[in-house]
Amino acid sequence: MIKVTFRKDADDSIRKVIVEGHASYGDDGDDIVCSGISILTISILNGLEEIVGIEGILREVKAGYTAFWLPRVEDFVKNVQMTALMDTFELGVRATESAYGDYITVKDEIGGELDD
Repeated sequence: MIKVTFRKDADDSIRKVIVEGHASYGDDGDDIVCSGISILTISILNGLEEIVGIEGILREVKAGYTAFWLPRVEDFVKNVQMTALMDTFELGVRATESAYGDYITVKDEIGGELDD
């Protein structure tokens, strides 16, 4: 099962995302749940860095595990854009959970400082 954790700060802003595990919905290469979450995760990171221009996103990636920490962004426009992209990412992940709840779980945690 894929487990996605959104760690949020006191303002309900996403500060850290952890994606771990395997969906086991289908064979390797045919697992649409795993593929969908992987594509969402790669796309959000690419969008934040390449489109919005967010620098300093920390990440840890290994087999079956991806975590990334979002920096505080002082630029108002970039912060709004980052928030919009992260809210869209969260919607996509939660929609996947709604459709394939036997293969993915999503939870929220409060506390998303960079050292967590």
